Amino acid sequence: MPKRSAQKQPVLPKRDAWGSRLGVVLAVAGSAVGLGNFLRFPAQVARNGGGAFMIPYFVAFLLLGIPLMWLEWALGRRGGSFGHGSAPGAFASLRKSRWGKY
Repeated sequence: MPKRSAQKQPVLPKRDAWGSRLGVVLAVAGSAVGLGNFLRFPAQVARNGGGAFMIPYFVAFLLLGIPLMWLEWALGRRGGSFGHGSAPGAFASLRKSRWGKY
């Protein structure tokens, strides 16, 4: 069996973690939605046809909102794993991947 080299790995500081998955989802939803959007929503529904407005709203949410949220999370995880603390660094690491050109 080959012997491992005795290279020192850089010591990374311990990072905080979320207590639960539900906490993450609620924090992201609260950050994305905001109180103003939440308070304006009933008036928006009433102006645009009530229940008929809800169908395209939820379709748009499922087809656009959730995939964009996943993309943002994935980009943050990928950029953070390379030590990039900014959006340009995360995009640069994404561009080097096989799927980055898409």
